Amino acid sequence: MMIGRHYDRENYNCAHFVADWFKSRLGIEIPTGNVWELSFAIWLRKHFTEISKPEENCIVLMDLHSGSRHIGVYSNFGVYHNYQAGFAYGSVVHWSTGQIKRTYKKVTYWKWSQ
Repeated sequence: MMIGRHYDRENYNCAHFVADWFKSRLGIEIPTGNVWELSFAIWLRKHFTEISKPEENCIVLMDLHSGSRHIGVYSNFGVYHNYQAGFAYGSVVHWSTGQIKRTYKKVTYWKWSQ
């Protein structure tokens, strides 16, 4: 399991974690360039469908009030994500959906559609 793997902005951030999850568990390659560039948004909408409720192995997109974005995966009744608070050391964690919704301004779920 990837729980506890340390956050590294350049080499293992939230996008790298999601790419590892999908490749190791589902055999799906997800690009790990700048996850918030327009090209990733286009890729996401081409390969995933937004759903209203989380499903096992769906992508969870999270927006903070500051405008920052974050990405994780829904599994085991919660969200796995590579999280770093401020300047502290970060790591892969598992949060409840309630905790995610309290922390982030907007949360959307995306299911693989191919």
